[in-house]
Amino acid sequence: MNQKKSILPLRESFSLIFFVLVTLFSQGCGVGQNPVERIQKELQSEKEYAIILHDMREEGNFFPSYYHQYRVDIGEQQSMRPLIEVDESYYKKNAPYLGMALAAKKVDGSIINTPFPNGYQYVGNSQYGRWRENDSGGSMWEFYGKYMLMSQVMNWAGFGLGRNHYNDYNSFNRSGRPYYGPKREYGTSGTVTKKQKPDFFRRKMAKNTRSRTRFQDKVGRRMGRSKNTFRSRGFGFGK
Repeated sequence: MNQKKSILPLRESFSLIFFVLVTLFSQGCGVGQNPVERIQKELQSEKEYAIILHDMREEGNFFPSYYHQYRVDIGEQQSMRPLIEVDESYYKKNAPYLGMALAAKKVDGSIINTPFPNGYQYVGNSQYGRWRENDSGGSMWEFYGKYMLMSQVMNWAGFGLGRNHYNDYNSFNRSGRPYYGPKREYGTSGTVTKKQKPDFFRRKMAKNTRSRTRFQDKVGRRMGRSKNTFRSRGFGFGK
């Protein structure tokens, strides 16, 4: 009895030490902090910027770790940040926004913190382009010649932007709702994103396949043990 009593506190002590070490390690790595807010503080002196969720990864099975990779656009210049570990809740909160801007600063100094397709922050600014009437009588946004490459930098993938769609975006933004494009082309479930991020979806499919295989193997092993138990207890049927 005394030996059992001494073992329990020892196990609890090891569990407590392990928990403290994991917590300290996570805090040291910045897990639990808001990485986008941290980047925004770095970019305070910039006149404009956009922080795009470039990639997401989930590693591990029993104790998974979650990672984000951000691309920072400042005008026509873009830079890729290294993968960083993020908190599980933050990862899941932003799971629908792959390829979208999570935050941006417009030339007028206003800050956008609601996810949207990168590039919308430049539309309507006469510094970058103008509204042009199309053949159907509507208006389409057209970048000036020296900014034409911006549509590629912003991953618009050749899609034009009509004034009605831009008005819809403004309505979503004012109400604090994420905007996924006029036909929901953007974000993790968007058709444009699936074309632009094939590696992400290949990894996701491979992970799902591995999970199904592990589940089937686990069920198979349990069924095998159940059959063996059934036989060992002598439950048989005579002729």
